[in-house]
Amino acid sequence: MIPEKVISVQLYNRLWLGYSFLFIMLWHYASQGLSFWDDFSYLSLANDINTGEFEITTNHFTSRITLLYPVAFFIKYLGINEYGVTIFPLLCGLALLNLILWMGHSINRWIGIIGGAFFVCDYHMIYFSNHLFPELPMALLIFLVIMSYYLVLKGEMVPRMAGLIAALGLFGAFLTKTTVVLILPLLLFLFILDRRRRHNGSFWLVFISLSIFFFFINGFWYLEVKGSFFYRFQNIADNHVATAKSFFDKGAGTILARLTYLPLLGFLKGGFFIPLLLSLPAMVKLKRAHFMLEKAEHLWPVASLFLIVAFWFFSTSWRYYSPLPTDPRHIVFFIPVFIMTAATFWPEQKQFVLLKKKSLRFAAVLFALAIPAYALFSVDKKNFWDEEKLVEQFLVGDERAQIVITDGLTTYGYSYYYQFQNTSDEYYWFSELTEAQLDAILAEERPIYLLINSAFFHEGYNDTKNLDQVKASIAERGISIWPEEGIGGGEVKIFFIKEPLYNQEQ
Repeated sequence: MIPEKVISVQLYNRLWLGYSFLFIMLWHYASQGLSFWDDFSYLSLANDINTGEFEITTNHFTSRITLLYPVAFFIKYLGINEYGVTIFPLLCGLALLNLILWMGHSINRWIGIIGGAFFVCDYHMIYFSNHLFPELPMALLIFLVIMSYYLVLKGEMVPRMAGLIAALGLFGAFLTKTTVVLILPLLLFLFILDRRRRHNGSFWLVFISLSIFFFFINGFWYLEVKGSFFYRFQNIADNHVATAKSFFDKGAGTILARLTYLPLLGFLKGGFFIPLLLSLPAMVKLKRAHFMLEKAEHLWPVASLFLIVAFWFFSTSWRYYSPLPTDPRHIVFFIPVFIMTAATFWPEQKQFVLLKKKSLRFAAVLFALAIPAYALFSVDKKNFWDEEKLVEQFLVGDERAQIVITDGLTTYGYSYYYQFQNTSDEYYWFSELTEAQLDAILAEERPIYLLINSAFFHEGYNDTKNLDQVKASIAERGISIWPEEGIGGGEVKIFFIKEPLYNQEQ
């Protein structure tokens, strides 16, 4: 292993600042704009908090208050825009990064250097820092739970204080997303292990007592307000409906595939395999004795292994066997654990000294920077900025009531462009239009637009085919869509159906 002293405290602090600055820059410049389905749902609910219209309902998103209230706070003072709405995920990402770097400063600077580099260069950490999803808040809170126990094992934190932080982290994660249940097998294992060895009793006393207290306080609140202690759990179960990504409604062959090779395919999506691959050697090298956690660093590969097994087999419903979809988005909170697994493992390996070679260090840096470079290269993948410009120029800026035929994402989230103010404009998804609805729309005496952003098309709903059908139906009625090439840049085009474009010269 390369001695830690080759990295001075001054150099480490400069790297610490550099990592944080780079992450902020990536948040800003790698932003793809809002994705509308989840982004818009959470943003709309946060806006409802500010307008006094928010209520926890059977929509299970409304129970994720540890995401909604911070977002509501920031948009109240920073406004509703693509950057202001994602300040909270950015802060969660920065907190995670700085916790890793702080542990490196306290324990071993190589942990911070390697862990910080893996974190800043991870595609999911970059992506979810500039989108309004619960993934990064969830990752931060789960990390706090595991980190607190790790610091107890290292003798770096008072057990009672660690128990308090872990309990708050677990409860916060529960209020963010109930996928937190995937950590329960790990916590049960650690508790049984310590009870047998009679270790860390004060940590578990505080952690379990407070966790039970928080759980009952939450349940009694639902009992008082909604009439059921398990209101939230019932909502989650009710939302387990059959979809293309569900498994409970499929045959035995599909369930078998989900329990064997489908998770492996899921791990290959979106760069998730990179943090998994970096941590995999540490998990593969685990021996039975390592599960006794005599060395604190073994906690991270053990935690990674428990999380993977829980994801592989755990059911998210008590009514029937319903494992999580294999979309890695649901387990983004695994990534910081994988990163710490790799960061504590590799400096202890003899291969680590190879980094003394300048050529290998250069290759490692290029490999790491390839992912941020890809994120920056993908900024316009959704054409968000082009669509925003066209909508604001031709629709939001026009005081007349208008009709817009467009894709499903825009139909769902168009209120964002209007700052959630009431508008007389109406948006219709072309894949849901019937012939009768199209006749009614074309009979309207107001401007009618066709807004096309192919990046927002969903071929699972046959969007391309349905758009062609709507165009053909309009032509059959003797109405021309013009101008023929559309107005706009790139893949986003706006067309007019009945009369000259208003403010076309602007």
